[in-house]
Amino acid sequence: MLIQLIIILVILIILIVSISRWGLHPFIALILAAISLGLLVGMDGKTTVDVLLNGFGSTLKWIAIVVILGAFIGEVLNATGGAIRISDGVLKITGQKKLPWAMGITGYIVSIPVFVDVAYILFQPVTEALAKRSKTPVLVVGLALTAGLTVSHTLMPPTPGPLAVASLLDANIGRLILINAFVAVFAVTGGVIWAKTYCKKYSLPLDLEPVEEESDSKEGLAHIESKKGSPILDLMPIIIPIILMGAGAFMEADQGTTGRLLEFISTPMIAVLIGAGIAALQYVLVTRRSNFSKLVESAIIKSALVIMITGAGGAFGFVIRESGVQDSIGIYFSSIPYLGLLLPFLLAAVLTSATGSITVSLIGAASILGPMMGSMPYSPEVIAALTGCGAFCVFHANSSFFWLLNRLHNVPVNILYKTYTVQSLIMGLSGLVGIGLLLLFGVR
Repeated sequence: MLIQLIIILVILIILIVSISRWGLHPFIALILAAISLGLLVGMDGKTTVDVLLNGFGSTLKWIAIVVILGAFIGEVLNATGGAIRISDGVLKITGQKKLPWAMGITGYIVSIPVFVDVAYILFQPVTEALAKRSKTPVLVVGLALTAGLTVSHTLMPPTPGPLAVASLLDANIGRLILINAFVAVFAVTGGVIWAKTYCKKYSLPLDLEPVEEESDSKEGLAHIESKKGSPILDLMPIIIPIILMGAGAFMEADQGTTGRLLEFISTPMIAVLIGAGIAALQYVLVTRRSNFSKLVESAIIKSALVIMITGAGGAFGFVIRESGVQDSIGIYFSSIPYLGLLLPFLLAAVLTSATGSITVSLIGAASILGPMMGSMPYSPEVIAALTGCGAFCVFHANSSFFWLLNRLHNVPVNILYKTYTVQSLIMGLSGLVGIGLLLLFGVR
């Protein structure tokens, strides 16, 4: 087990250095890292390649089409001026100073029924427009949104990870939701404060672009035509897919026609496809044009690099998980006596750092902790909250969302480590503060 951990650590260091110092493209670096890792941990050549391809395919099979459709919605919002109208409307309500808090709360609500990656892709055009219009660094706005998205995805049912934890620990769902909702406030607060105070010093290429103004160009005329549009209608291509996916998460499909239809339209690809259809209709109505093939082509071109690098990151994480390192880590930590309060947190934290997957971390940690519940000093619900806080720590190069941020906003890897990676640690520790207060007030 120790040898496996050393190998993974060395591979990660080489991966980071090769991208940030040697200038190797992330796609090539991730593929080479995945192959090297598989061979070094004892997989034969064919198995390594098969695992890598399975990980690549598993990542892309649900995200590739969603990314392209989300990019198309973004193209439409930019072409019609919708992104600007939405951002101006949000700023009127919240003001510049409260914008990161508004994004954090939005992310928290949205990601309860929707996966983090899908939600962030849908909100990308609004995030960038808000950053420009408010003259706030895009990392501040984006990471504030990310904080909310990640917290609800990690702590709040009906997302798969928290549901699995509740089942494996035999926790009461109602009590778990109450405790995790309280802890989530601290985790989101820590993440947003970090984004506001520290990340504002990092400028990206998008931050240096001038704010879009009305012009006499052909595109400008389309923007002027669209000024009478409603931000509520502009939000429909984003909100409708979220509502559809949420309906699928909260409602159980029966065997009837209605149940099968709900199951179909609530899948992320179909839900976002419906949103793209709404966006296409709005484009025709606002700009008086029916030819939006160029927008589709632009969306595909812009998405290609995002898809490939995200797939490579997913493949690397998949190879790590298939190496079985999480099982070895779990056995090692569960054998250490007197860890008490810290065992669930540390176990989940090490699994997240090793595998890059919140869901794998939550399920892996809960599977190990489940048989130990009789000897644990706290209730299953508190143990679930501790496990969730640990699952925040920490996100880095083996996380597909890390590379999604890298490509969507063109964020250098070294800056992501200083901002996003550290933010995830702070969110985990902030959640621990919330749990400490619960314990102080007698919640066990």
